[in-house]
Amino acid sequence: MKTKKLIAILVLLLIISMAYGTYNISLSNFKLSDKNNSYLGGLTWYRSASGLEKGFQIAQQENKPIAVYFWAIWCQYCAKFQSETLGNPQVKEILQKDYVLVAMDLDIDRDVSGKYGVSYPPYVLFLDGKGNVLERVPGAVDANYFLPIVTRVRDQVRGK
Repeated sequence: MKTKKLIAILVLLLIISMAYGTYNISLSNFKLSDKNNSYLGGLTWYRSASGLEKGFQIAQQENKPIAVYFWAIWCQYCAKFQSETLGNPQVKEILQKDYVLVAMDLDIDRDVSGKYGVSYPPYVLFLDGKGNVLERVPGAVDANYFLPIVTRVRDQVRGK
């Protein structure tokens, strides 16, 4: 009986080592943020207060609204919102093409979240280039709810 267990353990270790050697899985390939950007929902977002300032400049130059996404690494609802709502092809296309995107980590960017009265993630603020709040979307809403908002805000800013 002990021999069978030992053989089973050795076979299991051999399989694991072969799988690791074949696939070489590494978490270093998965990045949420770097110095300048966050990568959430398949989109690239400017990050932090300096990213928001840059966002205001770009928004004014290009006549685009700003989507400020407040998130946190520990937020299970954020993961669902990012994959299902921000990852929705129609939502993603509009955000990429027609918005300046800024992500705020609630654990780091507390001054910005306090300024706009955001206390929990996920939360999306839509701003114009001057910092005026055009729309608030609290919580992990689905793409069917979110899509008309991103369309309406985009059209509102374009019409100015």
